[in-house]
Amino acid sequence: MFKPFSAAAPALAAPAAIMPAAIMLAIAALPHSAAAHAIAGVRVFPVTLTLDDPGVADEATLPQIVVQPGPGPSQLDQFQWEFDKTITPNTALIYNHGFDILTVTGAKRATGFENPVITGKWQAYVNADHEFLASLGVQRELPGSPHTDAIGGDAQGSTAPTAYFGKGLGDLPIGPFRPLAITGELSYTIPDRRLNTTGDNGGTVPSWNAGLSLQYSIPYLQSQVKDLGLPDFIGRLIPLVELSYVSPAAAPAAGNPMTLSYAVGAIYLSDTYQVGLEAVIPGNQAAGKNVGYIAQLHFFFDDIFPNTLGKPLFP
Repeated sequence: MFKPFSAAAPALAAPAAIMPAAIMLAIAALPHSAAAHAIAGVRVFPVTLTLDDPGVADEATLPQIVVQPGPGPSQLDQFQWEFDKTITPNTALIYNHGFDILTVTGAKRATGFENPVITGKWQAYVNADHEFLASLGVQRELPGSPHTDAIGGDAQGSTAPTAYFGKGLGDLPIGPFRPLAITGELSYTIPDRRLNTTGDNGGTVPSWNAGLSLQYSIPYLQSQVKDLGLPDFIGRLIPLVELSYVSPAAAPAAGNPMTLSYAVGAIYLSDTYQVGLEAVIPGNQAAGKNVGYIAQLHFFFDDIFPNTLGKPLFP
């Protein structure tokens, strides 16, 4: 799961703005075939960009680029990566990390690595007939460094029990809306050091973190509802809207406001990779005022290396 968006994040640079579109066009030209991965029956849940998908798999994100706009002449560029490795067919370890560059006019540029996050995840339940998938996990954010603090990271670590789900609507008699699906994630973050009432001990407060996505799978429409004979590129798109919510769960909440943001875009889904591009829209004042974006390139090792890196350590 990637670092939540910050209201302090700044404005977009022109070269960075061009990069995601170029990646999308270049990848679309590669050879491809039908997709797989987090699956419940005939439903494929893609890897969403602001929350984790509900399944486990052997896969990697390299890279995910996030540009977050902030107040004034400032810019935060985030270069993030993720590696997922299945231990058994239903369990996985996930490693998330990233490198940030914070540029503010009139101040020295700040750079640093984000807090590493290691997640243990168990795919607990699959109902193929009802296109439902549920998983449980524990996320462990490791303590940061002085360089992490310079780019807004956490000096202290934290632990977050997490629940994930995915539900496709293909089992309902709703005609052209059957390609719709909903995925979600909910976690409760427990900091290693809790912030005291005076706010002078370097801690943070416990928090609720939630994410939801609403997806419309054109590949599902073509294969399970009606083949409209769409062009191949269009037939592989999954338009979606994601919601991210972070709220303090205990006092003192000063300096830790509830934030709400939306991400709107599409995922291009192939057999061995996917490409995602979304605009990030603030949902309240604490999330900022400007629109940013996320671009992601994600590889499915279970299809690229099915007999080696792409299979569980203990099949």
